Amino acid sequence: PTGAMGNMAAGYMAKKLLPLGVMGKLCAGVNINDITHRAFGMGEFHKSPKLEMTLSEAINIQVPYNFERLLYYLTDENNTLVKQWMTTMDDTQKLDLPLEWLEKLQCQFRSARITDGEMCETMRQIYEMFEYYIDPHTAVAFAAAQRLGYSLVDGDECGSNDGVHVNPIYAVLSTASPCKFQEAVTIAMGEERWGKYHKTMFPLAAREVMEMKEIDPVMYDWPEGKPMSEVQAMWEHTAKKILQEEFFP
Repeated sequence: PTGAMGNMAAGYMAKKLLPLGVMGKLCAGVNINDITHRAFGMGEFHKSPKLEMTLSEAINIQVPYNFERLLYYLTDENNTLVKQWMTTMDDTQKLDLPLEWLEKLQCQFRSARITDGEMCETMRQIYEMFEYYIDPHTAVAFAAAQRLGYSLVDGDECGSNDGVHVNPIYAVLSTASPCKFQEAVTIAMGEERWGKYHKTMFPLAAREVMEMKEIDPVMYDWPEGKPMSEVQAMWEHTAKKILQEEFFP
């Protein structure tokens, strides 16, 4: 699952440290906030005029800041060229990669754009095949993997834009627990299955947090005329006091 491209950048750094051929292309699954998909597919790193709300909310990103890191390593650390590109992006909210660099980008990365409906269907599919609950962002990644030609069943022949081939080994990064996304899981799976998950599979540590006493909201005021450094010191003192009194009495 790809929002700000943090995992994508880390994966690319790791790939460059490995012997040639050990790792294939890195694949990004994005939701309808699809700047990464447009960049990988057409070289159009253009900020969308509006951030769209989705059920995979943690990857609702208009401009993934780690794209700069991908370009830095893609260009063999040509900081002058990357700075030029990023300045253009900052000034115009658009960057069009030259064809030469788009082709190099596409040698390393692929992507697929996944809607909420497809994400929900994938959550149900994974549960029905493996009796396993996944969070909405992991579901985006699984849906993208299938769109790009990877099968969920070992040994299957699967199709993609590159033709039909025996399913290769691949890994999907599962970046969160479904316990954090009750609304999305319920919409995708239904109340009954969320209830089963909550009753039998909800992580113990998360359940303990949910059962803790909730403290009243705390207002962090900024007294008129106080400088930022003094206000921040006041806020730090307040936060430490809360931690001491509520969690370490």
